[in-house]
Amino acid sequence: MSAPGPRVTGLETEFAVLCAPTGGARGEGPEPPDVEAAAALLFRHRPAGYRSNNLFLPNGGRLYLDVGSHPEYATAECLAVRDLVAQDQAGKAILAAMAARAEEELRARGLSARLHLLANNTDSAGHTYGCHESYSVPRDLDEEAVLPVLASFLATRPLLVGSGTPLAGPAADGRPGPAGADGQDEDLSWALSPRAPHLRALTSADTTGRRALINTRDEPHADPARLRRLHVTCADTTIAEPTTALRSALTLALLDALESGQGFSDLILADPLETLASLGTSSWGRVPARTLDGRRLSAVDIQEAFLERILDFVQRHDPPAALEGAGHLLSDLAPRVITALRRRETSGIETEIDWAIKRRLLRAQRERHGGLGGEALEALRSRIDLAYHDLHPQTGLAGRLEAQGAMARLCTPRERERAQQAPPATRAQLRGAFIRACLDKGADFSVTWEGLRLDSPPTTPVDLPDPLTARDPQAESLIEKVRSLRPENMRQIDLVGRGGLGAPG
Repeated sequence: MSAPGPRVTGLETEFAVLCAPTGGARGEGPEPPDVEAAAALLFRHRPAGYRSNNLFLPNGGRLYLDVGSHPEYATAECLAVRDLVAQDQAGKAILAAMAARAEEELRARGLSARLHLLANNTDSAGHTYGCHESYSVPRDLDEEAVLPVLASFLATRPLLVGSGTPLAGPAADGRPGPAGADGQDEDLSWALSPRAPHLRALTSADTTGRRALINTRDEPHADPARLRRLHVTCADTTIAEPTTALRSALTLALLDALESGQGFSDLILADPLETLASLGTSSWGRVPARTLDGRRLSAVDIQEAFLERILDFVQRHDPPAALEGAGHLLSDLAPRVITALRRRETSGIETEIDWAIKRRLLRAQRERHGGLGGEALEALRSRIDLAYHDLHPQTGLAGRLEAQGAMARLCTPRERERAQQAPPATRAQLRGAFIRACLDKGADFSVTWEGLRLDSPPTTPVDLPDPLTARDPQAESLIEKVRSLRPENMRQIDLVGRGGLGAPG
């Protein structure tokens, strides 16, 4: 059977926002804004031309303020893993620029404070927020057969692409490793996944109350007769580009293999949630994973078996377009992560995989501050963890690590910068061109993932049901109509009044 055709994929990332004073003792001078006020301040400095906190952007992505004062950025629909990573970085850059403008306002008001955006998964109060993935799949996909396989894959995937987290107590599998292996550091007390302990169901239509591996709400954002959207809600928020890319590459290749009839039924876990929860207290994935047919393996065994079959499938078919410029992630990086887990020795992956990079930082700080213990050591570990996920240029670690060569990149700086304005060659290309034309003309418009509408002067909406299509005569005609608007049209718009630009989608 031939490999499936192209599919689109996207990422949604929720960010925590925090405003912290930078000078003087707490209680001296004006207090910085609380979380809700800080989020409102951030969105006062959204990109020019918008009046709403719900923005579809010229790069095809979406930026909005989610429940709980969490800024959220959703990438445009992407065909290639490299495009997805560039779009993800673009969202972080757009938000960081908004935060910088917000800080200028604070300084003008006499407040010495920094506005931090944290691309992490938990806060000090135990709340969790996520990174969600979307993959287009055929409407006739056999969910009954596919979902148990996906759940077992997702339950063990943090072994390869978890972001890592310090633990208050010892890890479940922190036993000493072989001579010279950093597995001897059982007192490091850290685990592979911060998100894992917060997931309570395999599938659910609820994204907040009963968090699941897969959200089943039927929102295809496409022609519902042909497509559905696989909405994966269990991922750790990743920072290193190779980690983000590997996560999507693995999942895209697995979906291709499943749709082509590749067998994985012997890898279905009896209790995926139990296995996943164990990764929330595991350093190396040496935790039991019982299969549906009664075999007792480890989580590493399961993920390695998935990887071997995915690689076999990819090697037997033409390289998918999604892996253009990123094929080495599956053939080289993923096997190196498996080897690191088995040997408990991370030197071969500690510039590419988040959990390994963070572990290296924690070890270095522990060695540097060997005399620290108790609360002082825990506070230091927490600061490192937060700084790793902090987007602030002065306090965040990612930019410095990349500059030092201690965190690898996948995309070039030009690709990152271009993705802030240029959409991928999908439906997003039409959406982005329409939005850019409207912003240039000051025209009032409404946009959803699958539709465009010019509101003043009123026009018939244009539907875009195919996420793969970058050309559409009706959409292109509408874009040209906006570009040709004359000043008298603009006066009509001023009389009507510009509403919320960037409607919910």
